[in-house]
Amino acid sequence: MHTPLAVRMVTTRRKLKANWPSAVSLATTVSLVTLVTVVGLSGPAGAAPKPTPAQAQKMLAKLNREATKLGRQYADVVQQLVLANQRQKFLMRQTASYHAAFDAMRKRVAKIAAVAYEQGGVDLPFVLLTSASPQHVLDEASILNALAGDDNAQIEQYLAATRQLLSAERTTARARARILRLKHALGKRLAALKALNRKEGTLLPMLTLEQLATGGHPYQNPLRQISGLAPERVDMGVDFAGAGPVYAIGAGVVIQAKACCSGWPGGGWITYQLTDGPGVGEVVYLAEDVTPAVQAGQKVTPGTVIGHMYNGSDGIETGWAMLDSGSAESQLQEAGGIGGAGPFPTAIGMNFEDLLRSLGVVAAPNSGDSTFGIVPPRYQIDWAKALR
Repeated sequence: MHTPLAVRMVTTRRKLKANWPSAVSLATTVSLVTLVTVVGLSGPAGAAPKPTPAQAQKMLAKLNREATKLGRQYADVVQQLVLANQRQKFLMRQTASYHAAFDAMRKRVAKIAAVAYEQGGVDLPFVLLTSASPQHVLDEASILNALAGDDNAQIEQYLAATRQLLSAERTTARARARILRLKHALGKRLAALKALNRKEGTLLPMLTLEQLATGGHPYQNPLRQISGLAPERVDMGVDFAGAGPVYAIGAGVVIQAKACCSGWPGGGWITYQLTDGPGVGEVVYLAEDVTPAVQAGQKVTPGTVIGHMYNGSDGIETGWAMLDSGSAESQLQEAGGIGGAGPFPTAIGMNFEDLLRSLGVVAAPNSGDSTFGIVPPRYQIDWAKALR
């Protein structure tokens, strides 16, 4: 959707253009404040003269480099978190397998110990046979070795299974700790991005058209190449019929991408977290009759095809997702706790409808109807103003 440059330059919610992504950094805000203070854009008469267009262009180029750096850092942390969660799931399955082997061998050793006791051999402590702690078992390995005899192979297998389990448990614990560190780092960067987004609307109007020297807002119509696009209704999100490629609304990182078995009609489920624009940090979902064209952890831009909508019986639904990508945001209590049974349209679904309309998507038949549920504060954005 093309917008005249003059209009795009003066909007109060304008985003500084960066190659990828264009979220603004803390350093950007500090630099903007310095620019406003030093050149006297809002100061009294007699203040220092405004910078020339060439000077402003140089300053803005530096700001955009700083903005791009923070945006990439944020996207990298999201990507690392996705991969860390995937690794943790693998490690948990591996640990469960090792635990099963450990338990099976422990039962065999118990039988060996019982026979040895009956024959007047080693009296193995009961606690060692019942201990679920692999470290405890290894600490008492000398007692187990006394049982060896003809059963040396089984004792060695038991100790090997114990070592495997202990190693897996430690690796899983380290992976869990890494996830916690990543979540903390992600939270800090997300807070910075959100704070900057709020300040930007106040700072940018102070700059002249020459100083802005930029173009285009960071979001685009994700359904711009759908053949036979037909809006159906607003419910938890917004429903459409048609076929063709679906793009990401803006720069972000894919959280989930499932072709089937998601629990939604049609089975498709794709979510990505925005790393740019007024919706930075929020998660978008695309569900139902869609085949993913991306993978979890992949970075996307408004030019990335995230899925292919096919002519199925359910069409697609797109809207705001929970931050953990579990389902639609409307199902959370903060948004009214409304699921697939309605009532519709939901307030949060209508909010996403407003976003799509501001990007040039045709309105749904029930667009503008009275809504049910709540729009959480972080979504309360005038999309028409933010993206004009």
